[in-house]
Amino acid sequence: MTDRDQPPSLDDVQARLDAHRAKAESEREKSERRRASGAAQGVGFRIAAELVASVLVGAGLGYALDSWLDTKPLFMVLMLLLGFSAALMNIFRIVKGLDQAVGLGRAMREAEHKRGGDVKE
Repeated sequence: MTDRDQPPSLDDVQARLDAHRAKAESEREKSERRRASGAAQGVGFRIAAELVASVLVGAGLGYALDSWLDTKPLFMVLMLLLGFSAALMNIFRIVKGLDQAVGLGRAMREAEHKRGGDVKE
């Protein structure tokens, strides 16, 4: 009987199973990292959009008020600052997870909870 005709030993089967499990685990970890990276990237784009939109809306309202009341730089500067402060407040809410959507803070707590750890709130 040759080596090809003999059935594989239990050690060979166990080694192949271990290799397959390790490969499956590494694939699972890679997909989780990609998913977490995508979620973080989404939060980053949302923060950028909040900042740009709030500042542009504030500047636009200030410009409109200045044109209407003929007080050229006054309301534009004030509304620009108000828009910037609103953007910072919204960004703080997003990062802390206090808004209605899944913020970074809530996403981090959920990820930690899935791993079985405790996160202080």
